[in-house]
This record gives sequence, C-alpha cells and structure tokens, in this order.
Amino acid sequence: MKKTTFSLLSIAAIAVLALTMFSCAEDPADPPTVTVFASVDGYQVAFTATVTNADTYAWTFGDGGTSADQNPVYTYTQSGSYTATCSVTGDGGTVSASTDVTISASELEMLTGGPSMANGKAWKFSPTSSEGDGIFKCTADLEFEDPIPDGILGLIGLPTEYEDEFIFHHDLTYTHDVKNDSSVTDIIYAMLNQIAFRQSAEDIIVLAPFAPVAATFTYTEDTDLTLSCVDKDDDEVVSDVTWSNVTVLEIAGGDEFVGIRDFTRQYMILDIAVDKVQIGFFASTSEGSHMNVPKHLLIMTLIPSE
Repeated sequence: MKKTTFSLLSIAAIAVLALTMFSCAEDPADPPTVTVFASVDGYQVAFTATVTNADTYAWTFGDGGTSADQNPVYTYTQSGSYTATCSVTGDGGTVSASTDVTISASELEMLTGGPSMANGKAWKFSPTSSEGDGIFKCTADLEFEDPIPDGILGLIGLPTEYEDEFIFHHDLTYTHDVKNDSSVTDIIYAMLNQIAFRQSAEDIIVLAPFAPVAATFTYTEDTDLTLSCVDKDDDEVVSDVTWSNVTVLEIAGGDEFVGIRDFTRQYMILDIAVDKVQIGFFASTSEGSHMNVPKHLLIMTLIPSE
C-alpha cells in the first residue's frame, strides 16, 4: 500500500510540473511597443520615445549619430532632411519606429556652406544688381542717394573684379582669392595709405595691389552697430550713427576685407539666402579732415562662385 501511495504522488507531481512547463511555453512575454516624436529648435532636436515592455533603447539619427537614451537631445551640424529611428528591446523581442526631421540652414551656414564644404563657400560680386542695391548716406535710416546698375564694375573699367572670390569657412576663418593680385579699393583709402592704384572710370573706386592674409570673421545677428560717420551735408562734422537690430559681419586680420577695401572692417548684411548675400560696404568718400571716416554705404550683392 505504501508503494502505491508513493507512485500516485510521484505521478501527480510530474503531471503538475508538466502542466506548469506547458503553461509557460504557451504564455510568452509581451512584445515591446514604441512611438517616437521630435521637437526641432534650430539644429537641436529633442526626441521622445513612448514605450512599453522595453529595457534598452538604440537611436540612430540619420547622420551617423547614435544614442542609448530613451529621450535624447541631439544636435545636427548640417541642414537637411533626416530619418531618426529608435529600436527598443525587451523580453518579448525588438521593434523600431522612425520619424522624419527637417533642419533649416542658419544664416551662418548659408554664408559658409556648413561643415560639408571643407574648402569653405566662395562668393563673388554679382554682375546683376538686386533690388535694394545702391549708394546710401550713412544715416540711421540709410538715406538713398544713387542706384547701382547692372555690371557696375565693368562700366567703370574693372570687369575682371567679378572673378575675385571671398571665401567663408565653417570654422570662422576667412580667405580671399584675388585673381589679378589687385582689389577693388576706395580711392581715399589708397591715397591716405600711399598705395599705388590704377584709376577706374570714376573717382571713388580704383584698383590697388593686394596680397591676402590669414583672417577670421564673426557673424552677429540682431545686434546694434554704431559707427562714427561724416555728416551727410558737412564733411567737417562727425557723429555717431546707430543701426539697430541688424546683422553685422566683421573681418579680423591685418588689412583683410570683404568686397571693397576701406577703413571699416564691419559690414551690414541686408539679405542672405543660399544663392545670394546682399552686403553693405562702408565707404570713406569725404574730402574734409575726416577722410578716414565713412560717409556712404554701398549696398551690393554677392553670389556663390561656380
């Protein structure tokens, strides 16, 4: 009788164990789920993954960048459209979800081409004037004086200057390629600095020898620019003029400059896009005792060099 009881108990235990194992095999872990979202602020994107049944996270951002955080904040270095993907893993397996993000180019990237342009972005004078190009007096409201016609450099006998290149790099360095070893120069600047020059067909802009040097630049948006300027009506009067909420490009490095060589190495950016930049060049055009102080702003357009 004891042996029979032991056998019945053993059989029962085995049955319970088999039933438990069978139940486990039929009841696998729930698979993970994931939904992703993105909030774009300039070049920085805050990603969010809403998940269930997941323990690990693997993000790829479409530009080679990765993260193992659930909700990473990622900074792109270049404008463009990217697909970000989050793969999550749990006991029930791995699933993925993606979202598309679009990064718009900043003004600085438009100017330099961003990190993808290793040699920088080269600009040159546009032979075609844009709306707003012209000669303005250095007043707070930029009082208009004369238009700048198409092909102005050719009209004054300096057509080769349309080939000079002004090159801005992503690392904020600046280089300058003068194609004929000379540059467009304010005649007063050349005279006061005793620089030899070739006269153009008018008496404001001339051609003077120039050897480019190493330089850097800054690009500051929504700032105030204050310069001492010659009075629009009296060459002997100088006063400070302030332009508010403007974009200022400034070159630092020896005698280096952008566009037209003059005393002021600060320039106003009036408009910028991927295919053009409209720049205000300050010009010292006074014949009085303040010849080295700007009196005019020449607004001209540059286009990318092919």
